[in-house]
Amino acid sequence: MPPIDKRADRETSAPSVWITAYNRLLRLLPPVIRDHLLDFVKYGVIGVFGTLLQTGTLFLYVEKGHGDPLVGSALGFILSLLFSYAANSIWTFKESGRSASTLIKYTAVSCAGLVLNLLIIYLFDRVFGWWYGYGQITAIVLVPIHNFILNKAWAFRTPKREGG
Repeated sequence: MPPIDKRADRETSAPSVWITAYNRLLRLLPPVIRDHLLDFVKYGVIGVFGTLLQTGTLFLYVEKGHGDPLVGSALGFILSLLFSYAANSIWTFKESGRSASTLIKYTAVSCAGLVLNLLIIYLFDRVFGWWYGYGQITAIVLVPIHNFILNKAWAFRTPKREGG
């Protein structure tokens, strides 16, 4: 009988542990995200750049332009929205064409996400009496999932062709 090589067992079992953990994590995601995971990652990358654009606009407007923070934040939101719409149209949801109708739907989804973000912060801060930052952290996780699902299913939905 040949000697038992314990390294071989570790080498074959380690990847299976990671695969099992990955598969369990995938099962926690809603099907629309699980089935379009690459699109969701692309959406997240664009979201990071959109957040940097919004925050950068806010700080530049207030610190360099000595403007009002609410105006700066609103300008940043608009710039981020337009950037994110264009980038997601080209890279994430490229199977869908860009149109005024899609932009209106994307804007509605983004505004719904903003309301959800504010609601989460309100609940954490005013209702539960917890630090608002915990609410923002929660919103950072939940709002992109909400927005991706609505954008994939509604704003950038490709109409099904009849007979095909």
